[in-house]
Amino acid sequence: MTAVSLFPSELWLEIFEWATFYPDAYATSYKPFCSTALSEAQPTCRDTAISCSLALVCRLWHALVMEFLYRDVRIGYGQSTLKGALCDEQGYGKFVRRAVLPFQYTSTPTWNPAPLPSVEILKLCNRLEVLIRPRSPPLSTVSQQFQFDAESLPLPSLKRLEWNYNLDAEHSGGINSLGATLQNAPNLQYLSIGSVPRVPMIDFRKVSLPFLETLALSSLSGQLMHQISYRWDLPSLSHIVLGAVTVPDISCLWDTYGAQIKSLELGRHASFLVRDVITPTLNNCPHLEELNYHIFFTLPPMLHESHESIHTVGLHSAPNLMFPSDDTWILLERHFEILEYLTSLHTVRLFGDWSQIVADPRFATIFVKLRENGCQVVV
Repeated sequence: MTAVSLFPSELWLEIFEWATFYPDAYATSYKPFCSTALSEAQPTCRDTAISCSLALVCRLWHALVMEFLYRDVRIGYGQSTLKGALCDEQGYGKFVRRAVLPFQYTSTPTWNPAPLPSVEILKLCNRLEVLIRPRSPPLSTVSQQFQFDAESLPLPSLKRLEWNYNLDAEHSGGINSLGATLQNAPNLQYLSIGSVPRVPMIDFRKVSLPFLETLALSSLSGQLMHQISYRWDLPSLSHIVLGAVTVPDISCLWDTYGAQIKSLELGRHASFLVRDVITPTLNNCPHLEELNYHIFFTLPPMLHESHESIHTVGLHSAPNLMFPSDDTWILLERHFEILEYLTSLHTVRLFGDWSQIVADPRFATIFVKLRENGCQVVV
């Protein structure tokens, strides 16, 4: 009797799940400073390699590991082989939970009545929960032409969509259009939009996402803000992540959604040093409970009165090379001073590498004051 046969299959499944699962790749709820940390392929490619190795050990493991091997797919070269595996008698399509679909594999350079192979693959993934449209690499125009309409398909099981804008692809509609895809994914809970262009994005479609809780934007442009505020219906939206802002005023966003927002995260971008985003947010989001931002990339708010809704503040220590050491401490101390205006604050969470800051004697005074005010500091 081999060591493999001594353990029940259920135990092996638990072990394989632990060895191959990367939870952030499938997350549908907000987690601070995680919206841009995950690349399209890196962690899950590693997990796929582990699954492939496990499948070669013996027949039992091969049978058990199929669920994990097909959990994450990247649609690219070898589409016919992948399609054959997903639609054969084993029905591996039911295992797919996450798919990465580059835009070059949904290009439409010529008219063809036959469906795109990549779209046919998506149709076989009837339990798909996460779809990634990654940033387009610098390819030749031959490999990325969008001259004709792309096919659209319903995505009722989709919970998370990570979309990087491709303006050329957007014009072909269907699976290449953000608006069309959102209309086909009514159960979406997490939406991340990257590569937001500065040029106008005209889309008059109404979008209703009743279950969307988290919206992460690499950049908030005026056109996108207008669409979200006036053409999108997001009754469950409670978490917003802004990677950057290119407009001087985002008040119309808070006019529409301010009353329901519970957390705001600001990205690592100098645009938050040019304008104060935090103060108008506190003034227009009465139920805001959590605020997360990069301390050296954010202008301290100008607070003159207390705010009672905030109970947690997350501070990321990513360095900003624009500031000399002394100016860095002035900015840091100012950020901690304004925390006194958050009268319900009970937790300050420190993200990133704080070792040098914490070791500095000047931080001891900051720490003591936080504890005196009843704040717990979590590193």
